[in-house]
Amino acid sequence: MDITYYILKKIRGQEYDVRHILISPKISPSAFEEAKATLEEVRQKIDSGAISFEDAAKEISDEEESKKLGGMLRNPVTQDFSFELTKMDPELYSQIQDLKDGVVSDVITEQDRQNKSKFKLMMVKDRTDEHIADFSKDYLKIKELALNEKRFKAIDKWQGEKIMSTYIKIANTYKDCDFNSNWLKK
Repeated sequence: MDITYYILKKIRGQEYDVRHILISPKISPSAFEEAKATLEEVRQKIDSGAISFEDAAKEISDEEESKKLGGMLRNPVTQDFSFELTKMDPELYSQIQDLKDGVVSDVITEQDRQNKSKFKLMMVKDRTDEHIADFSKDYLKIKELALNEKRFKAIDKWQGEKIMSTYIKIANTYKDCDFNSNWLKK
């Protein structure tokens, strides 16, 4: 548990200049091992079928968001629950790359930015391997790509209509650049 003391330094109307002092108590080695052992027991219960991963997350997780979502991780970029391999955090990828679908990882120990240790279990619910696009499986991705293409075409059309009547000053150092649009009005 962290203890935080806030010091109110200045008040200017609706603006507050706030400072804080954070005290992080040391965790004893026995408490550290006890937490790890507890999570190992949970992993064994999941493996034996005594509890589902989702129910275990709801019951014991300390992370509020994933606790409410039954252990599901929300993609911070897209806000959905899928992660593209090429855009995934490398640390997360290294933790799940060898996991088979539906198999619970061993207990993973990691440290946050404040050097606090935490333990976690990971499970890949559904992995989609590289494949030729299939409309029934990839509808949302195809829809997103089609909408992006439509947006780019609309922007190109708008640029084509406006570029000749819009004043654009281009510095001499950039006049030799190869522009996608007719910005030099040739």
